[in-house]
This record gives sequence, C-alpha cells and structure tokens, in this order.
Amino acid sequence: MNEDTIIAITAIVLMGGALYIGSRFRDTKGMDIFKKIMFPFTLLKNSLDPNWWANKIGNNANKKAHSSKLAQWSRSLIGWKWWAYQIGAGLLFVIVAEFLLNLIGLSMLPWKW
Repeated sequence: MNEDTIIAITAIVLMGGALYIGSRFRDTKGMDIFKKIMFPFTLLKNSLDPNWWANKIGNNANKKAHSSKLAQWSRSLIGWKWWAYQIGAGLLFVIVAEFLLNLIGLSMLPWKW
C-alpha cells in the first residue's frame, strides 16, 4: 500500500467514526454539556463572522419589507398594472443607479449616456 491509500483509508475510518459517535451522542446529556462548553466559542465565532451578521440583518429587513404597505400593494396588482409597475420601477432604478455610478466614474451599462 502506498501513502495515499493509507491516508484515504484513515480519513474514511475517522469520518465513519465521527458520524457513528455523532449519531449515538445526539440528544444525550453529554451533548447538552458539550453545547454549554462550546457556547462562548460559538458567540465569538458569530461576532467575528460577517456572514452571520449579514444573515441576521437581512432576516430582519426581509420581515419588515415583506409586511410593508408597498409590498402588499404590489402583490395585489394584476395584468397590465403589474407589468407597468415592474417595468416602470425597474427602469427608474436603473436610471438612478446609473446616474449615481457615473458620478464616481463607473457604469453598469455598456454605453455612455
């Protein structure tokens, strides 16, 4: 056996053992103790992780945006009114964003105005 085969077998055995121990350890008193021991480390990890903060802020903003009067009104539109709202609001957004980007020397369009 060469070295790569031994490493692969060792990795498979370790992963299998970890899965077995995890399945046997789940919902036990030991897991509760482990969670309490790891709690400060989890808080530290979350406070330093920008993705955790983005998810936390995004979930709160999503709840507020989903229940806003504008969102409820736009969901009630049907037919040509929905299309007019989608195209009009999208076009207005692109124009404003392009103007603001042009102020700093950037563009999102392949041509200049």
